[in-house]
Amino acid sequence: MTDNVFDFNYAGERKENIACNLCGGSSLSILARRSKSGLSVETKMCRRCGLIFISPRMTRAGYDRYYKFYYRLDRNVVKGTTVETDLERNFRAAVRFGRALARRFGNLFGKGLTVDIGSSTGGVLAGLREVMPELKVFGIEPSAAESGYANAHNVPTKTILFEDFKEDLPEPPGNIFCVQSLNHLLDPLGFVEWSYRMLGGGALVLVVKNFRHQARRGGSLEAAVQIDHVYMFTPETLRLLVESAGFEIIALEVDEGRSESALRADRAEGMSRHHIRLVARKPEVSAAAGPVRNPPPRISDGAGKRERVPKLSRFSWWKLRLSLYPPLVKLVYLLKYSRRLSRLRRALGIV
Repeated sequence: MTDNVFDFNYAGERKENIACNLCGGSSLSILARRSKSGLSVETKMCRRCGLIFISPRMTRAGYDRYYKFYYRLDRNVVKGTTVETDLERNFRAAVRFGRALARRFGNLFGKGLTVDIGSSTGGVLAGLREVMPELKVFGIEPSAAESGYANAHNVPTKTILFEDFKEDLPEPPGNIFCVQSLNHLLDPLGFVEWSYRMLGGGALVLVVKNFRHQARRGGSLEAAVQIDHVYMFTPETLRLLVESAGFEIIALEVDEGRSESALRADRAEGMSRHHIRLVARKPEVSAAAGPVRNPPPRISDGAGKRERVPKLSRFSWWKLRLSLYPPLVKLVYLLKYSRRLSRLRRALGIV
């Protein structure tokens, strides 16, 4: 197999069925059977905790090869563009985003080493460092081209899937970021629990695509499905994931439902749009209470069952499921996001 995207054959890749990464559940609802690009992909929702994910999915080896050689080329094909492989453009946009994150949330960050999982060209770390020069930065990125670009631009980066990263970090991290990459991880709960173990103080910072918002903007659930987004999150399930590992959430921003003027203002600052932005930290514990506890054992570890399996209440689960009911997704699209309908309303003088 060569490094040409057209040699990548998703249908021919070996697949594996998986249980829910968050609660271990195997009772699943099928939300969609196709991806945005028309591939045969089953997107499922856990009936207990609401986590949304692809199953069956490619194996770790398949995803490792995909990210190393095909990812950006594949995104070009899906989007009908050439900008996905323009690493300089990617870097400049990410630098602006890193600056915006530092200005908005920097007072919540810790000092010292700041690690970005799925750091791409290193732009976010470079932008953070511009605003907060006291930060040391380190990236983990599976794409050979993107990690190479980062290293060439003075952003130390290891070329590896996070799931295969077994080395010690250069020093204990003060902050751990995962910016527009949590969807791509094969074990998001493992990442959050790893972050809990690694962090002494400081912050866990996540920027994640909102599956429901993405579907509503596209007019269908399939519009929000892509093979590189192995897991898909809504504000409800992202909160559950982070809190299940022991973190407390200290800042949460959701673009869904915000005014267009507010989104435009964010865009002008370099901030992402159509995302969930979350900052969390370990709970503060007094010296008398002893050290902060480790995260509870994973269901799949055989180390014992959790005292409380992460799950949504029945009301919250059905509310989330109803919000993803295809006719309602389409209706929200037509009423709020359809450009054609917006032009028609303006032509008729309807605000």
